[in-house]
Amino acid sequence: MAAEQETDPRLRWLKPLVIGLSLLFVALLLAVIVAMVTGVPQRSADAAKSGAKLPSANLMEQSLNLPRNSRVADVFASGERIIIRVRLADGTERLYALHGQTLSPIGMLTMQVER
Repeated sequence: MAAEQETDPRLRWLKPLVIGLSLLFVALLLAVIVAMVTGVPQRSADAAKSGAKLPSANLMEQSLNLPRNSRVADVFASGERIIIRVRLADGTERLYALHGQTLSPIGMLTMQVER
């Protein structure tokens, strides 16, 4: 009993707080583990039950004709756009914009330095 009387009355809230936070942490950890274990197989099983097809690996063939003696300098992808930077033989650069899913050309921009 002497140990209980020596406890500062201003810190009485500390012990219940630590116990409560520990229980909350353990409950959250268990919820995450249960969600990880049961969540992924359930989604794939639901897709199989509904007859949903996974995206197939259809290969598309597209062509982009580049001028003679040019080379691809960079390729950038952002969202549904693919940008190809091409360096032409005379030193100018051209940007080709393609649609990310269909690979169809969207536009072209030629950048030249004034002389």
